[in-house]
Amino acid sequence: MPSGKVERIERTPGFTQIDNKLLTDKSLGLEGIGLMSHLLHYSKTFEVYKSVLHREWGRATVEKAWKKATKAGYIIAFKNYSTNSTQDSYNYTFDEFKFFDFDLMSYFEEKWAAGYLFYDKTLYQVANRTLENIEAALPQFLFPNEDSDTEEKERLDKLRKALAQFVFERLPREKTESQEDYPSQTFEEQAFEKEENNRNNDDSKVTFKEASSHIDNFVQDFPEYLSCLKRLEEKNLKPSDLEEIVETLYNVGVDIDLQFDDVRKRIAAFESIFEEQFLANELYCQYDWVGYFKKGIKVRLKDYLLPKKLN
Repeated sequence: MPSGKVERIERTPGFTQIDNKLLTDKSLGLEGIGLMSHLLHYSKTFEVYKSVLHREWGRATVEKAWKKATKAGYIIAFKNYSTNSTQDSYNYTFDEFKFFDFDLMSYFEEKWAAGYLFYDKTLYQVANRTLENIEAALPQFLFPNEDSDTEEKERLDKLRKALAQFVFERLPREKTESQEDYPSQTFEEQAFEKEENNRNNDDSKVTFKEASSHIDNFVQDFPEYLSCLKRLEEKNLKPSDLEEIVETLYNVGVDIDLQFDDVRKRIAAFESIFEEQFLANELYCQYDWVGYFKKGIKVRLKDYLLPKKLN
Protein backbone atom coordinates (compact mmCIF):
# COMPACT_ATOMS: atom_id res chain seq x y z
CA MET A 1 0.00 0.00 0.00
CA PRO A 2 1.20 3.59 -0.66
CA SER A 3 2.59 5.30 2.43
CA GLY A 4 3.50 8.81 3.52
CA LYS A 5 0.84 11.09 2.06
CA VAL A 6 2.14 14.47 0.84
CA GLU A 7 -0.10 17.53 1.02
CA ARG A 8 0.28 21.01 -0.38
CA ILE A 9 -0.58 24.20 1.47
CA GLU A 10 -3.67 25.81 -0.06
CA ARG A 11 -2.80 28.41 -2.68
CA THR A 12 -4.59 30.06 -5.62
CA PRO A 13 -5.62 27.28 -8.06
CA GLY A 14 -4.45 27.27 -11.65
CA PHE A 15 -1.60 26.04 -13.80
CA THR A 16 1.84 25.52 -12.30
CA GLN A 17 3.38 28.79 -11.18
CA ILE A 18 6.65 28.61 -9.31
CA ASP A 19 8.14 31.56 -7.49
CA ASN A 20 11.60 32.54 -8.72
CA LYS A 21 12.86 32.53 -5.13
CA LEU A 22 12.36 28.77 -5.05
CA LEU A 23 13.99 28.24 -8.42
CA THR A 24 17.07 30.19 -7.35
CA ASP A 25 17.32 28.98 -3.74
CA LYS A 26 20.84 27.53 -3.49
CA SER A 27 20.05 25.85 -0.17
CA LEU A 28 17.78 23.50 -2.12
CA GLY A 29 20.42 22.48 -4.62
CA LEU A 30 19.43 21.25 -8.07
CA GLU A 31 17.97 18.07 -6.58
CA GLY A 32 15.71 19.98 -4.20
CA ILE A 33 14.58 22.42 -6.89
CA GLY A 34 13.69 19.49 -9.13
CA LEU A 35 11.74 17.74 -6.37
CA MET A 36 9.78 20.86 -5.41
CA SER A 37 9.01 21.65 -9.05
CA HIS A 38 7.71 18.11 -9.50
CA LEU A 39 5.54 18.29 -6.37
CA LEU A 40 4.14 21.67 -7.36
CA HIS A 41 2.95 20.44 -10.75
CA TYR A 42 0.34 18.17 -9.13
CA SER A 43 -3.16 19.56 -8.72
CA LYS A 44 -4.34 20.06 -5.15
CA THR A 45 -6.89 17.26 -5.58
CA PHE A 46 -4.27 14.70 -6.59
CA GLU A 47 -3.04 12.48 -3.76
CA VAL A 48 0.76 12.23 -3.73
CA TYR A 49 2.59 9.54 -1.74
CA LYS A 50 6.27 9.47 -0.90
CA SER A 51 6.48 5.74 -1.55
CA VAL A 52 5.22 6.34 -5.10
CA LEU A 53 7.92 8.96 -5.63
CA HIS A 54 10.46 6.34 -4.48
CA ARG A 55 9.25 3.91 -7.13
CA GLU A 56 9.16 6.52 -9.89
CA TRP A 57 12.49 8.26 -9.27
CA GLY A 58 14.49 5.94 -7.02
CA ARG A 59 14.68 6.07 -3.24
CA ALA A 60 18.22 7.43 -3.08
CA THR A 61 17.42 10.29 -5.48
CA VAL A 62 14.20 11.25 -3.69
CA GLU A 63 15.65 11.06 -0.18
CA LYS A 64 18.64 13.21 -1.06
CA ALA A 65 16.40 15.93 -2.52
CA TRP A 66 13.85 15.49 0.27
CA LYS A 67 16.48 16.11 2.94
CA LYS A 68 17.54 19.38 1.29
CA ALA A 69 13.94 20.58 0.92
CA THR A 70 13.12 19.68 4.53
CA LYS A 71 16.22 21.35 5.90
CA ALA A 72 15.53 24.49 3.87
CA GLY A 73 11.97 24.68 5.21
CA TYR A 74 9.87 23.77 2.17
CA ILE A 75 8.67 20.44 3.59
CA ILE A 76 7.59 19.58 7.13
CA ALA A 77 6.94 16.00 8.23
CA PHE A 78 4.25 14.88 10.68
CA LYS A 79 3.43 11.49 12.13
CA ASN A 80 0.37 9.92 13.70
CA TYR A 81 1.71 7.90 16.63
CA SER A 82 -1.66 6.27 17.31
CA THR A 83 -1.68 4.05 14.23
CA ASN A 84 0.47 1.30 12.79
CA SER A 85 -0.96 1.75 9.30
CA THR A 86 1.78 2.75 6.86
CA GLN A 87 -0.85 4.55 4.79
CA ASP A 88 -1.98 6.80 7.64
CA SER A 89 1.09 7.18 9.85
CA TYR A 90 2.99 9.84 7.93
CA ASN A 91 1.90 13.18 6.52
CA TYR A 92 4.15 15.63 4.69
CA THR A 93 3.21 19.25 4.00
CA PHE A 94 5.06 21.35 1.45
CA ASP A 95 4.91 25.00 0.46
CA GLU A 96 6.68 26.84 -2.36
CA PHE A 97 7.24 29.91 -0.16
CA LYS A 98 8.78 28.05 2.79
CA PHE A 99 7.06 28.20 6.16
CA PHE A 100 8.80 31.20 7.66
CA ASP A 101 5.90 33.47 6.69
CA PHE A 102 3.48 31.01 8.26
CA ASP A 103 2.07 30.90 11.81
CA LEU A 104 3.86 27.68 12.63
CA MET A 105 2.55 27.33 16.16
CA SER A 106 -1.04 27.55 14.98
CA TYR A 107 -0.26 25.08 12.20
CA PHE A 108 1.36 22.61 14.61
CA GLU A 109 -1.73 22.88 16.81
CA GLU A 110 -3.98 22.33 13.79
CA LYS A 111 -2.07 19.21 12.76
CA TRP A 112 -2.13 17.94 16.35
CA ALA A 113 -5.92 18.34 16.43
CA ALA A 114 -6.01 16.11 13.34
CA GLY A 115 -3.84 13.52 15.10
CA TYR A 116 -0.41 14.44 13.68
CA LEU A 117 2.72 15.67 15.45
CA PHE A 118 5.96 17.12 14.04
CA TYR A 119 8.31 14.29 13.04
CA ASP A 120 11.99 13.81 12.32
CA LYS A 121 13.72 10.45 11.93
CA THR A 122 16.24 11.35 14.65
CA LEU A 123 13.36 11.23 17.15
CA TYR A 124 12.45 7.62 16.41
CA GLN A 125 14.43 6.31 19.38
CA VAL A 126 12.67 7.15 22.64
CA ALA A 127 15.98 8.09 24.29
CA ASN A 128 16.51 10.83 21.68
CA ARG A 129 13.26 12.64 22.45
CA THR A 130 14.74 15.52 24.41
CA LEU A 131 14.05 19.22 24.08
CA GLU A 132 17.53 19.78 22.67
CA ASN A 133 17.17 17.12 19.97
CA ILE A 134 13.68 18.25 19.01
CA GLU A 135 14.86 21.84 18.68
CA ALA A 136 17.83 20.75 16.56
CA ALA A 137 15.51 18.79 14.25
CA LEU A 138 13.35 21.82 13.42
CA PRO A 139 13.72 23.44 9.95
CA GLN A 140 16.90 25.42 9.33
CA PHE A 141 15.11 28.71 8.72
CA LEU A 142 14.12 28.78 12.40
CA PHE A 143 17.77 29.30 13.32
CA PRO A 144 19.33 32.78 12.98
CA ASN A 145 22.06 33.37 10.43
CA GLU A 146 24.99 35.76 10.37
CA ASP A 147 22.84 38.59 9.01
CA SER A 148 20.15 38.30 11.69
CA ASP A 149 19.91 41.23 14.08
CA THR A 150 19.32 40.90 17.82
CA GLU A 151 15.55 41.28 17.51
CA GLU A 152 15.36 38.58 14.83
CA LYS A 153 17.51 36.20 16.86
CA GLU A 154 15.31 36.65 19.92
CA ARG A 155 12.16 36.08 17.87
CA LEU A 156 13.49 32.89 16.29
CA ASP A 157 14.85 31.55 19.57
CA LYS A 158 11.51 32.12 21.27
CA LEU A 159 9.53 30.49 18.44
CA ARG A 160 11.93 27.54 18.15
CA LYS A 161 11.83 26.80 21.87
CA ALA A 162 8.05 27.11 21.96
CA LEU A 163 7.66 24.65 19.08
CA ALA A 164 10.13 22.23 20.65
CA GLN A 165 8.25 22.38 23.96
CA PHE A 166 4.95 21.78 22.17
CA VAL A 167 6.31 18.65 20.49
CA PHE A 168 8.17 17.44 23.60
CA GLU A 169 5.03 17.47 25.72
CA ARG A 170 3.16 15.31 23.20
CA LEU A 171 5.78 12.84 21.99
CA PRO A 172 5.45 9.31 23.44
CA ARG A 173 8.43 8.89 25.75
CA GLU A 174 7.69 5.54 27.37
CA LYS A 175 7.59 2.18 25.67
CA THR A 176 5.80 -0.81 27.15
CA GLU A 177 5.77 -4.43 26.06
CA SER A 178 2.26 -4.05 24.66
CA GLN A 179 3.34 -1.27 22.31
CA GLU A 180 4.53 -2.12 18.81
CA ASP A 181 7.25 -0.33 16.93
CA TYR A 182 5.74 2.14 14.52
CA PRO A 183 6.24 1.58 10.78
CA SER A 184 9.36 3.03 9.25
CA GLN A 185 10.14 4.64 5.92
CA THR A 186 13.84 5.24 6.49
CA PHE A 187 16.76 3.05 7.41
CA GLU A 188 17.61 4.70 10.73
CA GLU A 189 14.03 4.26 11.98
CA GLN A 190 14.17 0.47 11.85
CA ALA A 191 14.25 -1.05 15.33
CA PHE A 192 16.93 -3.70 15.77
CA GLU A 193 14.87 -5.71 18.24
CA LYS A 194 11.78 -6.09 16.07
CA GLU A 195 13.88 -6.87 13.02
CA GLU A 196 15.75 -9.68 14.77
CA ASN A 197 12.63 -11.11 16.44
CA ASN A 198 10.70 -11.27 13.18
CA ARG A 199 13.53 -12.58 11.02
CA ASN A 200 13.05 -16.27 11.76
CA ASN A 201 9.25 -16.06 11.55
CA ASP A 202 9.28 -14.37 8.17
CA ASP A 203 12.13 -16.42 6.71
CA SER A 204 9.88 -19.07 5.21
CA LYS A 205 7.67 -16.44 3.58
CA VAL A 206 10.43 -14.73 1.59
CA THR A 207 10.68 -15.94 -1.99
CA PHE A 208 13.57 -15.76 -4.43
CA LYS A 209 11.54 -13.36 -6.54
CA GLU A 210 11.47 -10.91 -3.64
CA ALA A 211 15.21 -11.31 -3.19
CA SER A 212 15.78 -10.65 -6.86
CA SER A 213 13.75 -7.44 -6.67
CA HIS A 214 16.00 -6.11 -3.89
CA ILE A 215 19.07 -7.08 -5.87
CA ASP A 216 17.67 -5.48 -9.02
CA ASN A 217 17.02 -2.24 -7.14
CA PHE A 218 20.51 -2.30 -5.66
CA VAL A 219 22.14 -2.90 -9.05
CA GLN A 220 20.05 -0.18 -10.68
CA ASP A 221 20.62 2.53 -8.05
CA PHE A 222 24.10 1.62 -6.80
CA PRO A 223 26.08 -0.01 -9.64
CA GLU A 224 29.28 1.36 -8.11
CA TYR A 225 28.95 -1.19 -5.29
CA LEU A 226 28.65 -4.31 -7.45
CA SER A 227 31.97 -5.67 -6.20
CA CYS A 228 30.49 -5.85 -2.70
CA LEU A 229 27.42 -7.65 -4.00
CA LYS A 230 29.63 -10.15 -5.83
CA ARG A 231 31.48 -10.98 -2.62
CA LEU A 232 28.18 -11.74 -0.91
CA GLU A 233 27.03 -13.93 -3.77
CA GLU A 234 30.25 -15.92 -3.47
CA LYS A 235 29.20 -16.86 0.06
CA ASN A 236 26.40 -18.99 -1.46
CA LEU A 237 23.84 -17.68 1.02
CA LYS A 238 20.22 -18.75 0.99
CA PRO A 239 18.05 -16.50 -1.25
CA SER A 240 16.16 -15.20 1.80
CA ASP A 241 19.42 -14.38 3.61
CA LEU A 242 20.84 -12.61 0.56
CA GLU A 243 17.60 -10.66 0.26
CA GLU A 244 17.89 -9.39 3.84
CA ILE A 245 21.50 -8.31 3.48
CA VAL A 246 20.99 -6.59 0.13
CA GLU A 247 18.00 -4.70 1.53
CA THR A 248 20.17 -3.49 4.39
CA LEU A 249 23.01 -2.56 2.04
CA TYR A 250 20.59 -0.58 -0.12
CA ASN A 251 19.54 1.48 2.90
CA VAL A 252 23.18 1.96 3.87
CA GLY A 253 23.80 3.28 0.36
CA VAL A 254 20.92 5.74 0.74
CA ASP A 255 22.19 7.06 4.08
CA ILE A 256 25.73 7.50 2.77
CA ASP A 257 24.44 9.21 -0.37
CA LEU A 258 22.61 11.74 1.83
CA GLN A 259 25.83 12.57 3.68
CA PHE A 260 28.36 12.95 0.86
CA ASP A 261 28.19 15.11 -2.25
CA ASP A 262 31.59 13.89 -3.47
CA VAL A 263 31.20 10.59 -5.32
CA ARG A 264 34.67 9.35 -4.38
CA LYS A 265 34.07 9.94 -0.68
CA ARG A 266 30.71 8.22 -0.90
CA ILE A 267 32.15 5.11 -2.54
CA ALA A 268 35.10 5.05 -0.15
CA ALA A 269 32.75 5.26 2.86
CA PHE A 270 30.51 2.43 1.65
CA GLU A 271 33.39 0.12 0.73
CA SER A 272 35.21 0.82 4.00
CA ILE A 273 32.14 0.00 6.12
CA PHE A 274 31.39 -3.10 4.07
CA GLU A 275 34.99 -4.36 4.16
CA GLU A 276 35.36 -3.87 7.91
CA GLN A 277 32.14 -5.75 8.69
CA PHE A 278 32.78 -8.48 6.15
CA LEU A 279 36.19 -9.12 7.75
CA ALA A 280 34.66 -9.05 11.24
CA ASN A 281 32.08 -11.62 10.15
CA GLU A 282 34.75 -13.91 8.75
CA LEU A 283 36.89 -13.68 11.89
CA TYR A 284 34.41 -13.57 14.74
CA CYS A 285 30.97 -14.79 13.65
CA GLN A 286 30.29 -18.43 14.52
CA TYR A 287 26.51 -18.68 14.38
CA ASP A 288 24.14 -16.13 12.80
CA TRP A 289 26.25 -14.81 9.88
CA VAL A 290 23.41 -12.74 8.40
CA GLY A 291 22.18 -11.23 11.67
CA TYR A 292 25.71 -10.40 12.80
CA PHE A 293 26.48 -8.74 9.48
CA LYS A 294 23.29 -6.67 9.36
CA LYS A 295 23.48 -5.44 12.94
CA GLY A 296 27.21 -4.82 12.75
CA ILE A 297 27.11 -2.82 9.54
CA LYS A 298 24.37 -0.57 10.95
CA VAL A 299 26.48 0.19 14.01
CA ARG A 300 29.52 0.87 11.84
CA LEU A 301 27.46 3.20 9.65
CA LYS A 302 26.29 5.25 12.63
CA ASP A 303 29.82 5.44 14.05
CA TYR A 304 31.23 6.42 10.66
CA LEU A 305 28.71 9.20 10.06
CA LEU A 306 28.72 10.55 13.63
CA PRO A 307 31.58 13.06 13.11
CA LYS A 308 29.77 14.53 10.09
CA LYS A 309 26.51 14.87 12.02
CA LEU A 310 28.23 16.79 14.80
CA ASN A 311 29.76 19.33 12.43
